[in-house]
Amino acid sequence: MPDLHSLPAGIHPTNAFRNNGPDDLVLERFKLRELAEGWPMYRDAREWENFRSLFHPDAFVYTTWTGRTAIEDFITASQGGMDNGAFIMHRIHGSSVDIEEGGKRAVVKMKATITQRFELPPKNVLVDAESDCRFCMFFEKIDGKWGARFVRHFYEKDKLIPVDPRHIPELDDAKLAQFPSGYRYLAYCQEACMPNCTVKKDMPGIRGKEHDDLLRQVKDWLEGKQVNI
Repeated sequence: MPDLHSLPAGIHPTNAFRNNGPDDLVLERFKLRELAEGWPMYRDAREWENFRSLFHPDAFVYTTWTGRTAIEDFITASQGGMDNGAFIMHRIHGSSVDIEEGGKRAVVKMKATITQRFELPPKNVLVDAESDCRFCMFFEKIDGKWGARFVRHFYEKDKLIPVDPRHIPELDDAKLAQFPSGYRYLAYCQEACMPNCTVKKDMPGIRGKEHDDLLRQVKDWLEGKQVNI
């Protein structure tokens, strides 16, 4: 029987605090959680200056529909998508913060649901594609200010919901099967409805090589190593 409940050995950082850490880092951990929650709060509300303030200027983010993208290019793409009718929202479910003992690097893992509304062909049925994920946000403190350097996601589980239960979407089973299970319906709808969109098919899921590789990058980051995420 496969072991589905364990993580690989040696992936936990040796010099980081998380829950029940020292009191002098509690304020720092609170700041980091507030910054992480700014992604869904500010992006959904189109508060772009506030959104930009979460990142260092040379930050990179990953999404299913952009791949690895510089933060300013991501903001531009997000604005363009909204102008073309893209409707993406988020729900936040909780966060954990790992902070290295020197208080200069941290990683926030934030549980969230990405929900995007589509008018899905061939019958133009209105649907919501929802993916339960964990944001994985790499922070660094420079000149007394925290900012995100990299943002990735673990895509864990998704579903497709008809907005009006009287109208059921039609799906191409062969195409649907091409996408990873953690964001299968979201990816299917993005490629079907977003112009010139080719979804990345190797995003980290709830387990597997990409998942474990990202956890190892978390460890390296918190141990002060150079990482290219």
